[in-house]
Amino acid sequence: MTNWNHRRPRVTYLSGGGSGIGLGFAKALIAQGGSVAIFDLQMRDELLAELKQACVAHGQSVFFYPADVTDPQGMDSAMGLAHLHQGPADLAFNCAGLMRNAVFTELPFETFVQVINVNLIGSRNFAASALKHMASQGHLVFMASLAGIVGSYTQAAYAASKFGVVGLAEVLRAEQKLQGIDVSVVCPGEIQTPLLDYEREHGSDVTRQLNAVAGVLTVDQAVAGILRGIQRRQFMITPGFKAKVIRAVARKCSTLQRWIVDRNLARSFRAKHPSAALR
Repeated sequence: MTNWNHRRPRVTYLSGGGSGIGLGFAKALIAQGGSVAIFDLQMRDELLAELKQACVAHGQSVFFYPADVTDPQGMDSAMGLAHLHQGPADLAFNCAGLMRNAVFTELPFETFVQVINVNLIGSRNFAASALKHMASQGHLVFMASLAGIVGSYTQAAYAASKFGVVGLAEVLRAEQKLQGIDVSVVCPGEIQTPLLDYEREHGSDVTRQLNAVAGVLTVDQAVAGILRGIQRRQFMITPGFKAKVIRAVARKCSTLQRWIVDRNLARSFRAKHPSAALR
């Protein structure tokens, strides 16, 4: 049985619900009897039908609204339709995200801007639209990352975007408190999603070894941890014990955290280049 500090969300606006953590979260909310408005670039008809068939309560609904978080007018229009069809949002969760990693000197400008646009500007656009359609005592949630607290190798664009999301959430937490709206930011370690699969295929072994310290959660494990934090309306939510420890060290003992990163970086470098030395 789940215990919510406030009423269980009757309607949730969810971006990135077509795959990964967003899809896992949509399934969890539907199983609890909530209606979900999914905003994504695309969604397979079979998957949408599957989610609709999973509804368990009278009046429960699942709708898909094609939308791009980098398009503010498009998000406004899509959320306007969601409000019309399903009502105001008790919970609005921006899960849409993009990861493209490379050593900074090899990272094209266009790729850097693309990551910033999806992760940071997209968070801005989602929030700006969602706050126009929030129910009383609603809850706005951003998906950031442990990379928004601890910078990692080859993640210049990703970390810059996620540090920005954490900062945006901090400001909106204060501003929206006066409006009766709670704000949370999710800062997990790695989650076994298509995003991570892409990184494993195209990314650096050094990055993989550094990030392995926080462990890798399954989607179900991550969803359960995130859902607990949202139910309690925690501001910063980090599923997974190891990731929580790293977050705490990074925020309270930043010098120690950098020493740990440098030590692990040296080990990874020596494993890859046994005859070289890291200065």
